[in-house]
Amino acid sequence: LSWYKTKIFKMDTSNWKWFRYDEIFDVKHGFYNKKPEDNPDGDIPFIGATDSNNGVTSHSDLATIANTTKTGDGKNAPMEEKIFQNCIAVTNNGSVGYAYYQAKPFTCTHDVNPLYLKGHEINPYIALFLCTIIEKERFRWAYGRKWRPIRMPSSLMKLPAIKQENGTFTPDWQYMEDYIKNTIIPQLTAKAQKVWKKEYDISPLNPAEIKLDTKN
Repeated sequence: LSWYKTKIFKMDTSNWKWFRYDEIFDVKHGFYNKKPEDNPDGDIPFIGATDSNNGVTSHSDLATIANTTKTGDGKNAPMEEKIFQNCIAVTNNGSVGYAYYQAKPFTCTHDVNPLYLKGHEINPYIALFLCTIIEKERFRWAYGRKWRPIRMPSSLMKLPAIKQENGTFTPDWQYMEDYIKNTIIPQLTAKAQKVWKKEYDISPLNPAEIKLDTKN
């Protein structure tokens, strides 16, 4: 973090334009008021209104998620309202205005809005660019002006843009992707670059399975 804060990245923003969130995103709604039971061995992250750990506050599994209602009781809902994937999860309450790219399936609290790009496939490079822009606007959402889901679609985001033949502007997704690939990533530390190249070692530090007798 100290390295990142001392780097200066200069960008030409003269061609950037303002876009409403609902122009570039399909804004979905998070589901749970009361999160499903935690399963440390589960492979489905639960994204909460937090400022750390890429939004993950616990893990669950598909069976538990399928059987858990919004508030823990009452009418249930189909899985398509609970499971999201390959989008940006943005906190709208609590630690508000944090944005996390989620490539794999996840479920989340109603204090999170999953955002899907309209008319373009998101990838980690575009997601990192957008998450940075979103978090730069966090100062707008204080206690007296919470970023509730009803307000998010009409919120504004300034992005690199391309002018179309009809005079309208569309986000320059290729510029965003190339900027992260060619400007940001090459200046990262060697260890961080390995993460982007997926060259890191994820094997356990201790592969031995330790059993504990708890009968006493």
